[in-house]
Amino acid sequence: MVIKMYNNLNLNALKYFYEIANTKNITKASNNINISQPALTKSIKTLEDELNTTLFKRSKKGVILTEEGEILYEYTKKMFDNLGSTINVINETQKKEGHLYIGATTTNFLEPILKTLDEFRKYHPNIKIHIVLEEINILEKYQRLGKLDILIKNSYEEIDNYEIIKSFTIQDKFIASKNSFKHLENKVLSLKELLKEPFVLLSRITHGRRNFDAYLKSQNISFKPTYEFNSYSLCRELIKNGFGIGVGNPIHYQTKDFIILKTDFELPKRTFNICYIKNSNNETIKDFIKLIQKEN
Repeated sequence: MVIKMYNNLNLNALKYFYEIANTKNITKASNNINISQPALTKSIKTLEDELNTTLFKRSKKGVILTEEGEILYEYTKKMFDNLGSTINVINETQKKEGHLYIGATTTNFLEPILKTLDEFRKYHPNIKIHIVLEEINILEKYQRLGKLDILIKNSYEEIDNYEIIKSFTIQDKFIASKNSFKHLENKVLSLKELLKEPFVLLSRITHGRRNFDAYLKSQNISFKPTYEFNSYSLCRELIKNGFGIGVGNPIHYQTKDFIILKTDFELPKRTFNICYIKNSNNETIKDFIKLIQKEN
């Protein structure tokens, strides 16, 4: 007789069945798994009813498996062996200790890996994650000192000894205060029309600003913003209060205070790469790479 298997079989019932099959004695099994003998017997009877078969038959020394019971035992043994191996792997993973150093030149570059970082932290609670935000020349120094495991950088920035895991793009948009620039909300603006408005921009050292300036240069346009600052938070606040139009990643401006202006052109996308040290045998880095590739 072939046992018809069900997806909703109770795991405890299978555990009880497995223990009885191993001990060949209901009393011993009930003592081993700390459950009363009547409750154990009832659980097995319920399991037999669900499978519409008999799993045990009595013998002089206790109980022995029927033919159908032998079939179920083989499957159950494999299941519990695999479960035990999985738990061991998880336990060993959680015991790992150490550090993971991630370098980036801007917080924008960290956004695509936030989910991965959270997942990594769950798998490796004892590994400390360090985020290093610096200019590329400073990150190069960290790299030479062996203080960077993962590097997130612009595609045009060259740095030795790293291989690319993933590449991502950012499409910058023109941002404005909803209250102060409501008259532009439903218009499709040309570059010429946009540049008639006041602008609030980050300084030229930032990647977004460099990208914007390069685009203007390609259009043979000389431009100086009304306001220019090194502080992202200050620029954002001034844009919010209507001092001028900004340029940036729209994900940072998805609130009721801002509008994303429509244009008849697109700024060039910014591409950045997530990289790791070439030929690294560090298991922590390998685990992080696997999660990056899985999540993204």
